[in-house]
Amino acid sequence: MKKRLKGLISVFLFLLCIFAWKSVQEVRAAENVIRDFSRIFYIPAGAVLKGGSLQKLQEIYDGMSCIAYTEDGEELYLDAIWDYSGIDIQTVGAYKITGTVRLPEGYTSNVGLPEWTAWISVQNPGQPEIQVYSRMISAGIYYFPWITEQNPDMMEIWLQKEGEDWVNVSEEGYGFADTDGMYLSCQSMIAENIYTLTVVYNEGKTRNLKYRYQSDGSLEILSYQPGTIGGTVSKDTVIRSCEEIDEKSLQRCMVYAVRAGQSLAEVRTELEETFYILGSTCEEYEDTAAHPAVIMPSVWDFSQVDVNAPGVYKVTGTFAAPEGCTVDQELTVPEASAYITVQRPDQPEVQTCCVVGVDTLFFPMILDRFTDEQLDNLQVYLQENKGDKEISKSNFYFDRKGLYLKKSVLKAGWEYGIYVTYPGGSTGVYTFVYGGELIFNEHWYKRNYADRDGKELPDIDNETERVTDTSAILVGNRLLDLMKNGVKLIPFEGDGVLVRVPVEVVKDWNIKAEDQIETDISWVGSDVSVKISKNGEAVTDIPGATVEIPYANRDSQTMLTDEEGNSYTGSVNDAQNAVVIPIDKTGDYTVEEQPQNQTENDGNIEEDDPEGDSPENAEDSGEEKLSEQVEELLSENVKNQKANSDENLNSQHKKTASIVIIIVILLILLWNIPMRRGKKLRKGERGRRTKQIKKEGSCCGEL
Repeated sequence: MKKRLKGLISVFLFLLCIFAWKSVQEVRAAENVIRDFSRIFYIPAGAVLKGGSLQKLQEIYDGMSCIAYTEDGEELYLDAIWDYSGIDIQTVGAYKITGTVRLPEGYTSNVGLPEWTAWISVQNPGQPEIQVYSRMISAGIYYFPWITEQNPDMMEIWLQKEGEDWVNVSEEGYGFADTDGMYLSCQSMIAENIYTLTVVYNEGKTRNLKYRYQSDGSLEILSYQPGTIGGTVSKDTVIRSCEEIDEKSLQRCMVYAVRAGQSLAEVRTELEETFYILGSTCEEYEDTAAHPAVIMPSVWDFSQVDVNAPGVYKVTGTFAAPEGCTVDQELTVPEASAYITVQRPDQPEVQTCCVVGVDTLFFPMILDRFTDEQLDNLQVYLQENKGDKEISKSNFYFDRKGLYLKKSVLKAGWEYGIYVTYPGGSTGVYTFVYGGELIFNEHWYKRNYADRDGKELPDIDNETERVTDTSAILVGNRLLDLMKNGVKLIPFEGDGVLVRVPVEVVKDWNIKAEDQIETDISWVGSDVSVKISKNGEAVTDIPGATVEIPYANRDSQTMLTDEEGNSYTGSVNDAQNAVVIPIDKTGDYTVEEQPQNQTENDGNIEEDDPEGDSPENAEDSGEEKLSEQVEELLSENVKNQKANSDENLNSQHKKTASIVIIIVILLILLWNIPMRRGKKLRKGERGRRTKQIKKEGSCCGEL
């Protein structure tokens, strides 16, 4: 019975091992199937001298490799293997070499092996040739290798379109020669045309390469043989065609907001540098070596813009021929248009707009008078179907240039009115018909501050107000209306300097509706002059006022000194790149910038941060360090998790083998267990068996 059981167990073990081995083999085979290979994106053509060595070229080609991707996600880096046997180094000519890869043992591919080709030119010493090429697809350049000691600056590349004269490609900028070869731009040619290419150098020229430029970008070589350069083209300077362009994109190409009295030089420069079109000397527009495109810059007419009168102005731009060229009289050149809104700093308006980006409308505004916190609280309203709708803040935002509104809140073909409310007032209502991409039938209706209930308020301006870059004349009614609407500070601006005067101080001026308040805030050299008058009488005391001045150096501290020698310092507004300094009177102030350590050591100036070393700051520093340590621990934990994940993934591949080993160990243990049940000890063996058991028991006890 025991022998029979041993035999069955042996057979079972044998069959189990065979089954496990087969399973492992099947898993291994499945894991070693390659599903794809990466590409070699650029394989350059090469050149070698007749009778020379291929070693340098072989180093280039043999150094190439690709990646093989298996079905289980493994990546194998495989070297390219090239066959150079077809090159006759002793014979001038063009030779093709082929390359592939060799799979490691145990790997198969279900997509076939990749194959690559490259061209090698064997050339005579001192005679560069252009008989082979490689294509840099992403750059749109063709590379023709050669070996030469010629000066590339003295070489000329000539190209001839079939049926036309020769063109100097080097001169037109569509190609250039170098010591390692010649480079030609694809823009020099038009698809499905036949061209002839050659290069002239000091001691001769290459042979003529004739080819067809195919629609897929490849060159179909037709011949490479000696030839001459015939008639050359004379440079044409008459522009007969323009590039195709959607003229709708030029109708409202840009919008700007400028302060009343501000110069338009910056706007003019930006328009001229941003907008241009391309023209061609060909009857039908093309940008090739034979008919290279020329840039036609934009010229803008600002004659209708009155920077001293707030409002909206349309400026038109035309595209002119560059210097040395003329425009054919029969060519109709498109026009462009832009819009400029002239606004007073104390009266921002929504008066025009254009499309920016993909899904945004931009409304230019002058918003200098508002702080960043106030900008965040500006609210946009849309008028539609004779009702006003408050727009969610997720659909718009403001910056210092104006309002940005998502187009998704508008429906094509609908008529809308839009206005913005701000602390103490509101813009006018700008109405338009939204056409999806363009704005039609636009109008702007003047609104005098808060008009949220649709009530018509009397016009504040009696046509006596005037605003320039440095000065302003405001009617008393303007300031009275501001004070009624809860404004705490009255802003006065000039020459980039902002002065804010508390409302309580302005009330002490006893302003009446017909009064005129004149301000003159300007730079006089390096000094700032602040002057305010009421009906011609100077206002000198402005306690609690502040002046905001742009700072030049963040690491220095700006200090004002009045005419009596009193010094004033303040705080920095990083968002505005300005220093805010309290002053208590008008007059002239000297502006000085001093290093931080110098001002801190000055006994007459208080330190800005006397609590810099306070326990609260120390606690904040400790929290920052603790946060950094937590981030490091979390980062380390993520790395450990990734390592554990990779380890678990690898262990799964050995699962079958592990199970087999465990089963084998269990069977071996079963094999060694004595078969006691149903058996009696034979006579004469009981004593020996008992002694043996006792002996084993004593050994276990010692252990």
